Amino acid sequence: MKKAIAYLMFAGLALGGCAARDPDYQGRNNMEYARAECLRLANGSGYSDVAVDSVERDGHAEWKVGLRMRRDGRDRTERCEYNARTDKAHLG
Repeated sequence: MKKAIAYLMFAGLALGGCAARDPDYQGRNNMEYARAECLRLANGSGYSDVAVDSVERDGHAEWKVGLRMRRDGRDRTERCEYNARTDKAHLG
């Protein structure tokens, strides 16, 4: 009986852990995906001539992407931060 209860508890924990995992996380947590998301965000925010200067990993799921871009006739540099866990990028 104790063995059956222990098995059910283990199965519940195992299945609960699987349900909480994001199957796309590993596909997103790489340099190329972070680069693409930041380019998409910058192009969608009214910038033109957007180019990537650098991509650095900052922790396990955080990426810092350095961008060069043009807006209103002026060149500027910007940093984009991409979080693979949340699949969100922001300029800042």
